[in-house]
Amino acid sequence: MLRQTDVMDASAADTPVVVGVLIPPEWLGKEFERAIESLEALDPRVRVIAESYVETHDLRSARGQPGAEDRRDDAPVLTGAQRAAFVQVEVVLALDLPFDIAEVAPKLRWVQAAGAGTAQLQSAGLGPAGIRLTSAAGANAVGIAEFALARVLQHWKRFRDFDAAQTRHQWEPLYGRQLAGSTLGLIGLGEINSAVASRAQAFGVRVLATRRSAQPGATAPNVDELFTPSDLVSMLGRCDAVIAAVPETPETLGIMNRETFAAMPRGAFFCNVGRGSFVEEDALVDALRAGHLGGAALDVTREEPLPSDHALWDAPNLFLSPHSAASPTAMFANLIRLFCNNLARYLADEPLHHEVDVTRGY
Repeated sequence: MLRQTDVMDASAADTPVVVGVLIPPEWLGKEFERAIESLEALDPRVRVIAESYVETHDLRSARGQPGAEDRRDDAPVLTGAQRAAFVQVEVVLALDLPFDIAEVAPKLRWVQAAGAGTAQLQSAGLGPAGIRLTSAAGANAVGIAEFALARVLQHWKRFRDFDAAQTRHQWEPLYGRQLAGSTLGLIGLGEINSAVASRAQAFGVRVLATRRSAQPGATAPNVDELFTPSDLVSMLGRCDAVIAAVPETPETLGIMNRETFAAMPRGAFFCNVGRGSFVEEDALVDALRAGHLGGAALDVTREEPLPSDHALWDAPNLFLSPHSAASPTAMFANLIRLFCNNLARYLADEPLHHEVDVTRGY
């Protein structure tokens, strides 16, 4: 493995492919060195440089939304070691990238995102530079799907009420509702909600879903009815609970607003594990305060970290979590497996898994 002080030995392979691993070693813990070895073992041409580059959560969130250019001054100044690494890399595994990446990394040809979301990486100028981008869609899917269904269960089974009664030392019988026979709506049918669908069906739940590419009459595994995005309001009106997991694009901003929340039946439950920009938060708070929604869960918010004085903190029957639905141990193992597979494909000039159309944003 090459560190920042190592010198490239071009004679060691006919055409070296320098791979930058920009995620911090502590994310993988003891498995970090093994992951590096797995990458280098793929092909004698591969040379790995481990040099982390990570931005603050606040900056990453802002770079995924309109106006990212206004945050240029908040980006960290590159160290000498980081600059030396970027000059060499052809491929990188990254959660974040500096602005103007084509100037910083003139040899860069492909970026493997460390997460399913890629908007913050696209703000580095990948599209205009012709740099390919692949997402880590699916690496988090099972853990997040479990989390989303757990939120539905937590609300419907009244676990919060039981905990409060225990705190009061009060023996008071409380009863929740049954999942079987209910209708669950899924907004978006990517890796996460596909995993939700298969698990929901095991509970005896009827599953409805929207998919961006759906055509009238289309079907999908573990889904009873598939809808086009234009039929979202119609679908929402039939759902006891709704789970949203969609990418952040100009078309998905504020989809859940006063109109769409009003379309949901009174007492329904809403959960968002996709992107915070998908929800108009004032509209959600009002729907909860008015009792139109029985409850909601947000693992993502428009501004992260969420300010301590934000109205979401005190909204009734709202379950908040700090972008923590993933299961890191499983996610990072899946991520390295995906990156190794994609790197082998890249070296063989084969199609890459989960390639993002940077002209469309997903």
